[in-house]
Amino acid sequence: MPTLTPTDWLDILDDIRDQKAVLLIGPEMMQVNGKPLNQHIREQLHARNPDDIAFYYDRDGFFLFNSPESKVRVARQVKRLYRDITPDETILRRITEIPFHLVVSLNPDTFVTEAFYRHGIKHRFHYFQHRHRDNENEEIEKPSKALPLVYNLFGSKDQDDSLVLDYDDVYKMLQSALGTSSLPNKLMRSFREAGTYIFLGFQFDKWYSQLLLKFLSDNGRSEKMISIDKSLNDIQTNDFVMQQFRIRFMGDQFDFFTELYQRCSDEKMLRNTTNSAACPEAVDILKRVAMGEIDNALDLLRQAASGKPWENDAIQLQARYALLEREKDKTDSRDYRTGLAQIIDAILEMSKNACP
Repeated sequence: MPTLTPTDWLDILDDIRDQKAVLLIGPEMMQVNGKPLNQHIREQLHARNPDDIAFYYDRDGFFLFNSPESKVRVARQVKRLYRDITPDETILRRITEIPFHLVVSLNPDTFVTEAFYRHGIKHRFHYFQHRHRDNENEEIEKPSKALPLVYNLFGSKDQDDSLVLDYDDVYKMLQSALGTSSLPNKLMRSFREAGTYIFLGFQFDKWYSQLLLKFLSDNGRSEKMISIDKSLNDIQTNDFVMQQFRIRFMGDQFDFFTELYQRCSDEKMLRNTTNSAACPEAVDILKRVAMGEIDNALDLLRQAASGKPWENDAIQLQARYALLEREKDKTDSRDYRTGLAQIIDAILEMSKNACP
Protein backbone atom coordinates (compact mmCIF):
# COMPACT_ATOMS: atom_id res chain seq x y z
CA MET A 1 0.00 0.00 0.00
CA PRO A 2 1.50 3.40 -0.99
CA THR A 3 2.11 6.07 1.58
CA LEU A 4 2.15 9.82 1.29
CA THR A 5 5.54 11.47 1.29
CA PRO A 6 6.23 14.62 3.33
CA THR A 7 5.95 16.58 0.08
CA ASP A 8 2.54 15.02 -0.61
CA TRP A 9 1.31 16.12 2.81
CA LEU A 10 2.60 19.64 2.26
CA ASP A 11 0.72 19.78 -1.05
CA ILE A 12 -2.52 18.62 0.59
CA LEU A 13 -2.22 21.11 3.44
CA ASP A 14 -1.45 23.90 0.99
CA ASP A 15 -4.51 22.98 -1.06
CA ILE A 16 -6.68 23.12 2.06
CA ARG A 17 -5.23 26.54 2.92
CA ASP A 18 -5.72 27.78 -0.65
CA GLN A 19 -9.33 26.48 -0.87
CA LYS A 20 -8.38 23.87 -3.45
CA ALA A 21 -9.18 20.71 -1.49
CA VAL A 22 -12.64 19.14 -1.65
CA LEU A 23 -13.94 16.57 0.83
CA LEU A 24 -16.33 14.02 -0.65
CA ILE A 25 -18.44 11.83 1.64
CA GLY A 26 -19.82 8.51 0.44
CA PRO A 27 -22.51 6.10 1.66
CA GLU A 28 -20.04 3.95 3.62
CA MET A 29 -18.68 6.70 5.86
CA MET A 30 -20.95 5.74 8.78
CA GLN A 31 -21.94 2.29 9.99
CA VAL A 32 -25.05 1.06 11.81
CA ASN A 33 -24.86 -2.43 13.32
CA GLY A 34 -21.88 -3.21 11.11
CA LYS A 35 -23.60 -2.09 7.91
CA PRO A 36 -23.22 1.12 5.87
CA LEU A 37 -25.79 3.67 6.95
CA ASN A 38 -27.52 3.84 3.56
CA GLN A 39 -27.86 0.05 3.47
CA HIS A 40 -29.36 0.07 6.97
CA ILE A 41 -31.93 2.72 5.99
CA ARG A 42 -32.99 0.89 2.84
CA GLU A 43 -33.26 -2.48 4.57
CA GLN A 44 -35.46 -0.88 7.21
CA LEU A 45 -37.68 0.64 4.53
CA HIS A 46 -37.91 -2.71 2.77
CA ALA A 47 -38.82 -4.59 5.94
CA ARG A 48 -41.44 -2.06 7.03
CA ASN A 49 -43.22 -1.63 3.69
CA PRO A 50 -43.99 -5.07 2.17
CA ASP A 51 -47.22 -3.77 0.63
CA ASP A 52 -45.56 -0.79 -1.06
CA ILE A 53 -42.23 -2.25 -2.24
CA ALA A 54 -42.42 -4.91 -4.93
CA PHE A 55 -38.68 -5.57 -5.06
CA TYR A 56 -35.42 -4.40 -3.52
CA TYR A 57 -32.31 -4.42 -5.72
CA ASP A 58 -29.75 -5.01 -2.99
CA ARG A 59 -26.67 -4.60 -5.20
CA ASP A 60 -27.54 -1.06 -6.32
CA GLY A 61 -29.72 -0.12 -3.36
CA PHE A 62 -32.89 0.70 -5.34
CA PHE A 63 -36.55 -0.18 -4.93
CA LEU A 64 -39.31 -1.15 -7.33
CA PHE A 65 -42.52 0.37 -5.99
CA ASN A 66 -46.02 -0.98 -6.49
CA SER A 67 -47.40 2.45 -7.38
CA PRO A 68 -46.52 6.15 -7.33
CA GLU A 69 -48.50 6.46 -4.10
CA SER A 70 -46.41 3.67 -2.57
CA LYS A 71 -43.24 5.57 -3.40
CA VAL A 72 -44.54 8.72 -1.69
CA ARG A 73 -45.44 6.78 1.45
CA VAL A 74 -42.00 5.18 1.64
CA ALA A 75 -40.16 8.45 0.93
CA ARG A 76 -41.91 10.13 3.84
CA GLN A 77 -40.44 7.55 6.22
CA VAL A 78 -36.81 8.30 5.36
CA LYS A 79 -36.65 11.39 7.54
CA ARG A 80 -38.08 9.50 10.52
CA LEU A 81 -35.55 6.68 10.17
CA TYR A 82 -32.65 9.12 10.20
CA ARG A 83 -33.91 10.53 13.50
CA ASP A 84 -33.09 7.21 15.16
CA ILE A 85 -29.45 7.29 14.01
CA THR A 86 -26.68 8.49 16.31
CA PRO A 87 -23.82 9.54 14.02
CA ASP A 88 -20.10 9.33 14.79
CA GLU A 89 -19.51 12.68 16.52
CA THR A 90 -15.72 12.32 16.43
CA ILE A 91 -15.43 12.28 12.67
CA LEU A 92 -18.15 14.90 12.26
CA ARG A 93 -16.28 17.28 14.55
CA ARG A 94 -13.07 16.70 12.63
CA ILE A 95 -14.87 17.48 9.39
CA THR A 96 -16.02 20.79 10.84
CA GLU A 97 -12.60 21.68 12.25
CA ILE A 98 -10.48 20.90 9.17
CA PRO A 99 -10.96 24.09 7.13
CA PHE A 100 -12.42 22.59 3.96
CA HIS A 101 -14.25 25.20 1.94
CA LEU A 102 -16.40 22.57 0.20
CA VAL A 103 -17.86 19.30 1.48
CA VAL A 104 -19.90 17.25 -0.99
CA SER A 105 -21.97 14.31 0.25
CA LEU A 106 -23.67 11.55 -1.70
CA ASN A 107 -25.99 10.96 1.26
CA PRO A 108 -29.37 12.60 1.92
CA ASP A 109 -28.75 13.04 5.66
CA THR A 110 -27.98 16.39 7.28
CA PHE A 111 -25.47 15.16 9.86
CA VAL A 112 -22.63 17.32 8.52
CA THR A 113 -24.53 20.61 8.39
CA GLU A 114 -25.98 19.89 11.84
CA ALA A 115 -22.45 19.35 13.16
CA PHE A 116 -21.37 22.70 11.73
CA TYR A 117 -24.25 24.37 13.56
CA ARG A 118 -23.61 22.48 16.81
CA HIS A 119 -20.04 23.72 16.82
CA GLY A 120 -21.02 27.28 16.01
CA ILE A 121 -19.58 27.47 12.49
CA LYS A 122 -21.26 29.65 9.89
CA HIS A 123 -21.75 27.81 6.61
CA ARG A 124 -24.25 27.16 3.85
CA PHE A 125 -26.15 23.96 3.11
CA HIS A 126 -27.72 23.13 -0.24
CA TYR A 127 -28.78 20.00 -2.06
CA PHE A 128 -29.46 18.88 -5.60
CA GLN A 129 -33.09 18.25 -6.49
CA HIS A 130 -33.69 16.47 -9.76
CA ARG A 131 -37.37 17.38 -10.05
CA HIS A 132 -39.39 20.54 -9.35
CA ARG A 133 -36.12 22.30 -8.64
CA ASP A 134 -36.05 25.72 -7.04
CA ASN A 135 -32.43 25.65 -5.86
CA GLU A 136 -31.10 27.86 -8.65
CA ASN A 137 -27.49 28.74 -9.36
CA GLU A 138 -27.54 32.33 -8.19
CA GLU A 139 -28.67 31.54 -4.66
CA ILE A 140 -25.47 29.68 -3.77
CA GLU A 141 -22.66 31.78 -2.35
CA LYS A 142 -19.09 31.04 -3.36
CA PRO A 143 -17.64 28.41 -0.99
CA SER A 144 -14.83 29.67 1.21
CA LYS A 145 -13.04 28.76 4.43
CA ALA A 146 -14.92 31.59 6.11
CA LEU A 147 -18.28 30.38 4.78
CA PRO A 148 -17.94 26.72 3.72
CA LEU A 149 -20.56 24.97 1.62
CA VAL A 150 -22.04 21.56 2.46
CA TYR A 151 -23.72 20.17 -0.66
CA ASN A 152 -25.80 16.97 -0.87
CA LEU A 153 -25.52 15.65 -4.41
CA PHE A 154 -28.28 13.03 -3.95
CA GLY A 155 -30.91 15.19 -2.30
CA SER A 156 -32.07 15.77 1.26
CA LYS A 157 -34.02 13.59 3.69
CA ASP A 158 -36.15 16.66 4.45
CA GLN A 159 -37.34 16.98 0.83
CA ASP A 160 -39.12 13.78 -0.22
CA ASP A 161 -39.03 14.39 -3.97
CA SER A 162 -35.26 15.00 -3.96
CA LEU A 163 -34.43 11.45 -2.82
CA VAL A 164 -32.94 8.84 -5.15
CA LEU A 165 -34.95 5.70 -4.40
CA ASP A 166 -35.47 3.85 -7.69
CA TYR A 167 -34.04 3.57 -11.19
CA ASP A 168 -36.42 6.24 -12.43
CA ASP A 169 -34.87 8.67 -9.93
CA VAL A 170 -31.38 7.68 -11.07
CA TYR A 171 -32.24 8.31 -14.69
CA LYS A 172 -33.78 11.70 -13.96
CA MET A 173 -30.94 12.63 -11.65
CA LEU A 174 -28.32 11.77 -14.27
CA GLN A 175 -30.28 13.52 -16.98
CA SER A 176 -30.53 16.66 -14.89
CA ALA A 177 -27.16 16.63 -13.11
CA LEU A 178 -25.18 16.04 -16.30
CA GLY A 179 -27.15 18.53 -18.34
CA THR A 180 -26.21 22.09 -19.20
CA SER A 181 -26.26 24.54 -16.28
CA SER A 182 -27.59 21.90 -13.93
CA LEU A 183 -25.35 22.16 -10.88
CA PRO A 184 -24.63 25.57 -9.34
CA ASN A 185 -21.91 27.48 -11.16
CA LYS A 186 -19.97 28.32 -8.00
CA LEU A 187 -20.01 24.67 -6.96
CA MET A 188 -18.72 23.64 -10.38
CA ARG A 189 -16.02 26.27 -10.25
CA SER A 190 -14.79 24.95 -6.91
CA PHE A 191 -14.63 21.44 -8.38
CA ARG A 192 -12.64 22.63 -11.39
CA GLU A 193 -10.20 24.65 -9.30
CA ALA A 194 -9.50 21.88 -6.78
CA GLY A 195 -6.11 20.22 -6.63
CA THR A 196 -6.96 17.50 -4.07
CA TYR A 197 -10.03 15.34 -3.60
CA ILE A 198 -10.33 13.42 -0.36
CA PHE A 199 -12.88 10.59 -0.36
CA LEU A 200 -14.44 9.12 2.79
CA GLY A 201 -16.81 6.16 2.70
CA PHE A 202 -16.69 5.06 -0.93
CA GLN A 203 -16.69 1.64 -2.57
CA PHE A 204 -15.22 2.26 -5.98
CA ASP A 205 -16.87 -0.69 -7.67
CA LYS A 206 -20.28 0.94 -7.08
CA TRP A 207 -22.07 2.87 -9.83
CA TYR A 208 -22.28 6.11 -7.86
CA SER A 209 -18.54 6.15 -7.12
CA GLN A 210 -17.54 5.67 -10.73
CA LEU A 211 -20.14 8.21 -11.83
CA LEU A 212 -18.62 10.75 -9.47
CA LEU A 213 -15.09 9.93 -10.61
CA LYS A 214 -16.13 10.37 -14.24
CA PHE A 215 -17.81 13.64 -13.34
CA LEU A 216 -14.65 14.91 -11.65
CA SER A 217 -12.34 13.80 -14.44
CA ASP A 218 -14.56 15.48 -17.06
CA ASN A 219 -14.71 18.74 -15.14
CA GLY A 220 -11.13 19.13 -14.04
CA ARG A 221 -7.54 18.84 -15.11
CA SER A 222 -6.39 15.27 -15.61
CA GLU A 223 -3.16 15.77 -13.68
CA LYS A 224 -4.95 16.47 -10.41
CA MET A 225 -4.05 14.29 -7.46
CA ILE A 226 -6.98 12.43 -5.91
CA SER A 227 -6.47 11.05 -2.40
CA ILE A 228 -8.86 8.34 -1.23
CA ASP A 229 -9.11 5.38 1.08
CA LYS A 230 -8.48 1.77 0.11
CA SER A 231 -7.95 -0.32 -2.98
CA LEU A 232 -10.51 -2.72 -4.40
CA ASN A 233 -10.50 -6.46 -3.89
CA ASP A 234 -10.95 -7.08 -7.60
CA ILE A 235 -7.52 -6.53 -9.16
CA GLN A 236 -8.78 -5.72 -12.65
CA THR A 237 -11.28 -3.15 -11.42
CA ASN A 238 -8.65 -1.75 -9.08
CA ASP A 239 -6.14 -1.31 -11.92
CA PHE A 240 -8.79 0.26 -14.16
CA VAL A 241 -9.87 2.79 -11.53
CA MET A 242 -6.27 3.70 -10.70
CA GLN A 243 -5.26 4.14 -14.34
CA GLN A 244 -8.47 5.78 -15.59
CA PHE A 245 -8.91 8.26 -12.76
CA ARG A 246 -5.33 8.59 -11.42
CA ILE A 247 -6.34 7.53 -7.93
CA ARG A 248 -3.97 6.96 -5.06
CA PHE A 249 -5.31 4.50 -2.49
CA MET A 250 -4.05 5.38 0.98
CA GLY A 251 -5.18 2.52 3.22
CA ASP A 252 -7.89 2.80 5.85
CA GLN A 253 -9.90 5.97 5.27
CA PHE A 254 -10.22 6.78 8.96
CA ASP A 255 -6.50 6.31 9.62
CA PHE A 256 -5.83 8.71 6.77
CA PHE A 257 -8.36 11.22 8.03
CA THR A 258 -7.01 11.01 11.57
CA GLU A 259 -3.51 11.78 10.33
CA LEU A 260 -4.82 14.62 8.19
CA TYR A 261 -6.56 16.08 11.24
CA GLN A 262 -3.41 15.81 13.35
CA ARG A 263 -1.27 17.49 10.69
CA CYS A 264 -3.78 20.34 10.41
CA SER A 265 -3.68 20.66 14.18
CA ASP A 266 0.13 20.74 14.20
CA GLU A 267 0.03 23.51 11.59
CA LYS A 268 -2.56 25.42 13.67
CA MET A 269 -4.99 25.30 10.75
CA LEU A 270 -8.05 23.96 12.57
CA ARG A 271 -11.18 26.07 12.88
CA ASN A 272 -12.20 27.32 16.29
CA THR A 273 -15.37 25.57 17.43
CA THR A 274 -17.66 25.97 20.40
CA ASN A 275 -16.24 24.35 23.53
CA SER A 276 -19.15 22.32 24.89
CA ALA A 277 -17.67 22.34 28.40
CA ALA A 278 -17.21 26.11 28.54
CA CYS A 279 -20.69 27.51 27.97
CA PRO A 280 -23.78 25.30 28.32
CA GLU A 281 -26.10 28.20 27.41
CA ALA A 282 -24.45 28.70 24.03
CA VAL A 283 -24.33 24.96 23.39
CA ASP A 284 -28.08 24.68 24.02
CA ILE A 285 -28.76 27.47 21.55
CA LEU A 286 -26.57 25.86 18.88
CA LYS A 287 -28.19 22.46 19.40
CA ARG A 288 -31.59 24.00 18.71
CA VAL A 289 -30.26 25.58 15.53
CA ALA A 290 -28.80 22.23 14.46
CA MET A 291 -32.21 20.61 14.98
CA GLY A 292 -33.89 23.29 12.90
CA GLU A 293 -35.73 24.68 15.93
CA ILE A 294 -35.05 28.35 15.20
CA ASP A 295 -37.95 29.57 17.38
CA ASN A 296 -36.58 27.72 20.40
CA ALA A 297 -33.04 28.89 19.67
CA LEU A 298 -34.22 32.50 19.66
CA ASP A 299 -36.16 32.01 22.89
CA LEU A 300 -33.01 30.67 24.56
CA LEU A 301 -31.00 33.53 23.08
CA ARG A 302 -33.39 36.10 24.58
CA GLN A 303 -33.23 34.39 27.95
CA ALA A 304 -29.43 34.48 27.85
CA ALA A 305 -29.53 38.15 26.83
CA SER A 306 -31.91 39.23 29.60
CA GLY A 307 -30.52 42.27 31.44
CA LYS A 308 -27.39 42.39 29.28
CA PRO A 309 -26.23 45.09 26.84
CA TRP A 310 -27.11 42.98 23.81
CA GLU A 311 -30.67 42.16 24.94
CA ASN A 312 -32.20 44.60 22.43
CA ASP A 313 -30.23 42.96 19.61
CA ALA A 314 -31.69 39.57 20.55
CA ILE A 315 -35.22 41.04 20.66
CA GLN A 316 -34.79 42.62 17.23
CA LEU A 317 -33.44 39.39 15.78
CA GLN A 318 -36.43 37.46 17.11
CA ALA A 319 -38.79 40.04 15.59
CA ARG A 320 -36.93 39.82 12.29
CA TYR A 321 -37.42 36.05 12.23
CA ALA A 322 -41.13 36.39 13.10
CA LEU A 323 -41.58 38.78 10.17
CA LEU A 324 -39.72 36.46 7.80
CA GLU A 325 -42.00 33.57 8.77
CA ARG A 326 -45.17 35.68 8.45
CA GLU A 327 -44.19 36.76 4.95
CA LYS A 328 -42.93 33.33 3.88
CA ASP A 329 -45.82 32.51 1.56
CA LYS A 330 -45.45 35.88 -0.18
CA THR A 331 -41.67 35.69 -0.49
CA ASP A 332 -39.61 34.11 -3.27
CA SER A 333 -38.16 30.87 -1.89
CA ARG A 334 -34.62 32.01 -2.69
CA ASP A 335 -35.10 35.26 -0.79
CA TYR A 336 -36.61 33.35 2.13
CA ARG A 337 -33.64 30.96 2.34
CA THR A 338 -31.21 33.86 2.11
CA GLY A 339 -33.00 35.67 4.90
CA LEU A 340 -33.11 32.56 7.05
CA ALA A 341 -29.40 31.91 6.53
CA GLN A 342 -28.59 35.46 7.60
CA ILE A 343 -30.69 35.09 10.76
CA ILE A 344 -28.98 31.81 11.62
CA ASP A 345 -25.59 33.45 11.09
CA ALA A 346 -26.64 36.16 13.53
CA ILE A 347 -27.77 33.56 16.09
CA LEU A 348 -24.41 31.79 15.86
CA GLU A 349 -22.55 35.05 16.32
CA MET A 350 -24.78 36.37 19.10
CA SER A 351 -24.70 33.07 21.01
CA LYS A 352 -21.03 33.78 21.79
CA ASN A 353 -22.26 36.57 24.08
CA ALA A 354 -24.10 34.03 26.18
CA CYS A 355 -20.81 32.82 27.64
CA PRO A 356 -19.66 34.71 30.76
